[in-house]
Amino acid sequence: MSEYQDHVRRSLEGQHVDPDAGLSMDAMRWTPAAVTDEATDAAMSAAAEHAHELLNRAVEAYSALVFDVLGDGTHHLVVSVAAPGHEFLEGQHLTAMGGAVIMDEAEALRFCAALAAGMVECARGGLVVRSFGRDGAEWVRGWAVRNGWLRPLTEDQVREAYSADDPGAALPPEPGVEYRQAERVPRPAQDRAETDDREASRTAPRDNRPQNRRN
Repeated sequence: MSEYQDHVRRSLEGQHVDPDAGLSMDAMRWTPAAVTDEATDAAMSAAAEHAHELLNRAVEAYSALVFDVLGDGTHHLVVSVAAPGHEFLEGQHLTAMGGAVIMDEAEALRFCAALAAGMVECARGGLVVRSFGRDGAEWVRGWAVRNGWLRPLTEDQVREAYSADDPGAALPPEPGVEYRQAERVPRPAQDRAETDDREASRTAPRDNRPQNRRN
């Protein structure tokens, strides 16, 4: 198990990094998280289960984006998340060629952990991808993290999100960079089935027959 995987595991189990240890991978040391009287076994178990669900959800969204949407080329991904008291920013480089993807596993794990943080109900998150084609073309797409998934942004929204600095002041567009409408990221089969059920229940005609004559 890599050190970062151990970091994720310990975090999900309710431990945190020693604040005096620094942030470098080599300096990671661990101490138990503080436990209060309100932190019952049931509550801690539920919190850990919810954290696992969010991480699994983030991995599903990430995998669908990387393998079904990005396409061939070299891609630079950045996810940013704003949550109460915390901000997360993670970047990753990867290359896709004919269905094969070359990436750094530790980068992918960090990226998915940050994406999971953006799926917490009180958080706001966004994901921007800058792609480089073999013909020298460069283009940018973006997605908002909403309702536990990735919602595609329009060309104008991507341009606005990508061409602003930290204070929010607009920056001039970079020459040769194309801003594109982002593609829809396919949802898991279970999500699609639940959506179909909701749509069917909304569109089904009302049955006005007497109760004893139905079916």
